[in-house]
Amino acid sequence: MFPSLLLPLLHVGGPEPAGPLYTHWILDPRIAVFVFGLTGLYLAWVGPLNRRRPEAGSRPVSAAQLRWFLLGSLVMLIALGPPLDDWSHFFFVSAHMLQHLLLMFVVIPCWIKGVPAWVYAPIVGRRWSRWLLLWLPRGVPAFLLVVMIMTLWHIPALYDATLRNEPLHTLQHLCFLLAGFLFYWPLMSVVPETPQLSPPLKCLYLFLQTIPAGIIGAAITYAGPGLYPWYENASVRPWGIDLKTDQEIAGLTMWVGMNTLFLGLITVIFLRWAIREEAADKAAHQASLRASTRRRRQLAASQGVADAPGSQSAGP
Repeated sequence: MFPSLLLPLLHVGGPEPAGPLYTHWILDPRIAVFVFGLTGLYLAWVGPLNRRRPEAGSRPVSAAQLRWFLLGSLVMLIALGPPLDDWSHFFFVSAHMLQHLLLMFVVIPCWIKGVPAWVYAPIVGRRWSRWLLLWLPRGVPAFLLVVMIMTLWHIPALYDATLRNEPLHTLQHLCFLLAGFLFYWPLMSVVPETPQLSPPLKCLYLFLQTIPAGIIGAAITYAGPGLYPWYENASVRPWGIDLKTDQEIAGLTMWVGMNTLFLGLITVIFLRWAIREEAADKAAHQASLRASTRRRRQLAASQGVADAPGSQSAGP
């Protein structure tokens, strides 16, 4: 009578969606609980719970930070909700790739910008948890861990396993969220104990990230159709997009899309650094000119006093 209510809450074992947009229009309740729960915890922690603690004035949160965090939560709901989630599970590896990139490169930076520095104080202040921010997200460990996560979850056997096993699929998404945090923290850290990389090192760090993204993306792009056999089970190819085209879109999304992002960030970081350095050089040059002018004036004034009548002792 109400077939939509009889659909399983989980993807595994669920029917393939139909209709013009090939989606069930049902948000996985676990996603809803996670996103709304995490957002509610954030709002409570920076809001009423913060105001009840002593010296709340020393722990501010701006309206911009609230907007950034809420934007990250909204993007996560879009990435893991219908129709994108149905497409990624039943039909398109390219949709799955887009999900992962949204989690890593949109959700996480929004959340980082939304969380005030004082929220991290309990983590940094405890010996057993300090390493989570002081060592793990540093440049070299972060780079290696991000590469490992990206490579591991795109191995065909493991990738297909995630689509057959919901707990494993959840673990995969959590790993991509972790990879996003590890990637962005050296670039966006707000904790004094773990300062951001210097601008030249940021550029080098981002350039090195283009290598594994290019290799994995190219491998997916040029592999024969059916690299991920799960999608061969689909009874229909929505909008006529075949397996080969879908796989090429997925590979190019990682290869070209990610590297475009990295190179764009390099450009922005380098230009901002160059502008700051130029401004600092101009300020130093102007300060030097002002100091030189003052010295000349002081020297001229002292010479004028020395040459003035009566400034020398009269002769015998």
